[in-house]
Amino acid sequence: MASLREIVNTLLPGAEQLTAAPEEALAQTVTWVRVMRARIPAFDGMDAGDLALIPLATLTTSATDAPARRELIEYLVDHRATGVILLTGSGASSSERTAVGDLVTSATAMRLPCFELPNTEAAVLERTLIGAVVNRRAELERQAVALERQIAALALDGQGLDALIGALARFIGRAVALEARGGAVLAVVAPAGLPNSAAAAKAVSGYLAKGRQPGQRIPLPAVPGAPESELTGRDGGMDIEESPLADEGGDRPGSIVLLGDELVSERERIACERVAPLLALEIVRVAAELPANAGRGEARTLPADGPPWVAIAARQPRPHETDVPALRREIRLLAGPRRFMLRGSNESLEVRIIAVADAADPGAALVAAKVAKRLDRPVAISRPFTEPSARPAAEAEARDALESLERRLGGRVGSGGEQVVRAELLGAHRLLGAVLSIPEARRHALTLLEPILIGTPGARRQRIATIRAVLDAPGSAEASSSLGVHRNTTAYRVRRIEELTGWDLREPDLRLALSIALRILDADGDPALQG
Repeated sequence: MASLREIVNTLLPGAEQLTAAPEEALAQTVTWVRVMRARIPAFDGMDAGDLALIPLATLTTSATDAPARRELIEYLVDHRATGVILLTGSGASSSERTAVGDLVTSATAMRLPCFELPNTEAAVLERTLIGAVVNRRAELERQAVALERQIAALALDGQGLDALIGALARFIGRAVALEARGGAVLAVVAPAGLPNSAAAAKAVSGYLAKGRQPGQRIPLPAVPGAPESELTGRDGGMDIEESPLADEGGDRPGSIVLLGDELVSERERIACERVAPLLALEIVRVAAELPANAGRGEARTLPADGPPWVAIAARQPRPHETDVPALRREIRLLAGPRRFMLRGSNESLEVRIIAVADAADPGAALVAAKVAKRLDRPVAISRPFTEPSARPAAEAEARDALESLERRLGGRVGSGGEQVVRAELLGAHRLLGAVLSIPEARRHALTLLEPILIGTPGARRQRIATIRAVLDAPGSAEASSSLGVHRNTTAYRVRRIEELTGWDLREPDLRLALSIALRILDADGDPALQG
């Protein structure tokens, strides 16, 4: 028999605790599982130690108001149920969220533990939990075997290391990295929809920023007969803690790294032990197939037409925003495989790309612009690099540039736009970000722009657009082209603005101050610029 906390931690990594329950409540032993039905009686009996599974659709149809939902919780408490698992879907309606709120309020008042688990079928979960109640270890092993088969199928289908690690990350509900033996990062995935998604993203960012660091590492087993050169990371040897996965003799090809501060759970340990041999074989197989440009410890290819290459990074849309697999398929078609490689998977936090930079497109700026246009969000591009071993540093550089832009825009990077941010200008981005965050920046910006923020909304928008174009374009022809008007029209608008404000838009200090003021208000999403 297992406690409610053990059940949740080992079998329901995606569950979010909705109520603050005392430790003794979470320590209660779960003896059976009951599913709420849309009929009378709603439960097929309820005994002490039972765990209630409540589908949200059943809750809203069977307990239609707050008093009925309170009576439901009272019934569970009176029969000494251990807790509630509320099964929700994606995109709940306002009435469904109200029902959840009523249930949580009553459960909190009566100190009954309540968890929310999204996108899970009640019948499947019931079988899983009953199996765990009868023999938790056997149920975990059964699920780990299913995961092993899934990862084997992904490997046979040529999905790559990111997809394999993504399956493991979703199974355990935790951000996961895969390292080569010397510490080279082969894949990093933070699955979408985690209750602690913010913490997972922070763990990934910290891991990538600091490079190899102490963590929850599970070594992969040695692969007999694998050449040492194919298993060595860019940093040379690596001291790895002993593990039952380590074979006698031979070199281990790398490690699974469980990111975050949480200790390794029983579910995570069993799953990693089960899939570690497959991951080890896949690392060796990929390295053996790509010896020409894999580099020392690089277990993946680079576009064949390089060097030089560049790394491109952008925030990947989440599944609720778009069809991510279809989007990634379209991005792959932006250039041929010899010039363009899309890294990561559907579960990645970022769209990561390695592209060729050549004389026709130095810096691969044209390719980056195509990516930005297709994603409808800014992308960052690294400086060109020529050695395969420099890829991780180039990706980190592009990521730094993107995060600098995010800070500048107050986290609104995913709200549209086709800007290409170059990593060699990272110092400029950081300097501008620091300027934009000065105290009372918005007040100073509004004071400067006050003379043009008058009149009708249409007139205000036209003045702002004209000033933007004049400040951002290298000349009057380019400014007029961006506005879609004749050069004489642009000149006329500039004269009217100067007459209205007393400004001289040729003055360098004024141009700089106006440009900063507009960026400050852009970062704040200020309605003053919207008319």
